Amino acid sequence: MADIIYVTVSPTVTISIREMSGRSGMDSADNNTAMRRWLVRGSSDPIVCRAAFVGVAATIGLYSYDSLGLKNMDWALYAEGGPDAWEFTANYDYTPEVGGCTISIDTTGGTVNTQAAYSQTDYNAPGEVAPDFGTSINVDADGNPMGVSKIIPSMKISVKAKIAAAYVTTPCDYAQILYECTGKVNDATFLCFDAGEVLFLGATGDLVSEDPVLNFSFEISPNVTAYSIGGIGGITKDGHDYIWFSFKQSQDAATNLKVSTPRAAYVAKVYEEADFDSMKICEAPPAPPP
Repeated sequence: MADIIYVTVSPTVTISIREMSGRSGMDSADNNTAMRRWLVRGSSDPIVCRAAFVGVAATIGLYSYDSLGLKNMDWALYAEGGPDAWEFTANYDYTPEVGGCTISIDTTGGTVNTQAAYSQTDYNAPGEVAPDFGTSINVDADGNPMGVSKIIPSMKISVKAKIAAAYVTTPCDYAQILYECTGKVNDATFLCFDAGEVLFLGATGDLVSEDPVLNFSFEISPNVTAYSIGGIGGITKDGHDYIWFSFKQSQDAATNLKVSTPRAAYVAKVYEEADFDSMKICEAPPAPPP
């Protein structure tokens, strides 16, 4: 039987903590997990029991187990123990070292509506003349290009990182840093991607006092130079800039039908830049003072 730890809460309340049998775990190609359970008893108030339990976290090894880190913890009344007995369950999975991170990728791409093609070939019906729409796509009867949905290069990255506690001065201050970076692009090279290619979608996790483990989500889109589309060349565009076209309408000389052709391309900067280094992802703890 596991050793029992006693925590004196008040002159009349003593909490006992004992790890229960039945540790379990699972190894897989992409994740390792484990579970441990403790019986905590001595008070019908779960908050009192939780405070005592967390207070001996270092003694019982709550935050790490078999090279895995704590993912979450829950508690419930222990049915066989009465109203003052609680079962605390800790779930673990792989956690990087402090200052380290793991990266998961999704390269299924993104979808945009494009109204101008790189090139277009006309095939007219017998006895008909095809209007010259240039590179305009799916033009309606009024000569307006309706466009088509197109898959574009895009990659989503999920980063699981263990942030050194020294960089989380207070939970609110660090949360503010994450908030101010969300919905912005990197102003300098970040995770090997050039400035402008990384869009921060946000972060999730608990800002605990001991080196919090957080999940960060990013979307990657490459910068381009000397880009040519719709008969317009020399376009420079950062990854998350939005490109759109102005069209001019004219009358096709052969058919007298209205046609639209690209007049100009516009690159709109719709995201502000932010210093992603301020999030301290994959950054080692600061050196202790001499």
